Amino acid sequence: AKRIPGNMAPKADAKKAEKVAKAVKTAVSRKVKKVRTNVRFFRPKTLIKARSPKYPRKSTETMYKLDKYRIIQCPVTTESAMKKIEEINTLVFLVDIKATKPKIKE
Repeated sequence: AKRIPGNMAPKADAKKAEKVAKAVKTAVSRKVKKVRTNVRFFRPKTLIKARSPKYPRKSTETMYKLDKYRIIQCPVTTESAMKKIEEINTLVFLVDIKATKPKIKE
């Protein structure tokens, strides 16, 4: 390819020179290595967003299975229970295994 002398070359050279001058003026950027002061590595805490589902994963909410009829089932009528009723005014009931004391009190 033949080079045609013209005014294109000086402009390109000037631009190149400008670029070089700019590069010379600025400091050479180097990556700073993080100084670790501890042997244990902690995983960085990242952003945790609250869930906002587009649709419910379950079609219906689960009903509470321990209703008042399931917790206390029936009174106990054994002799030892009768003795408690007579002597220390205490009623004895059969209750569900999963029932807690506060739930029974309710």
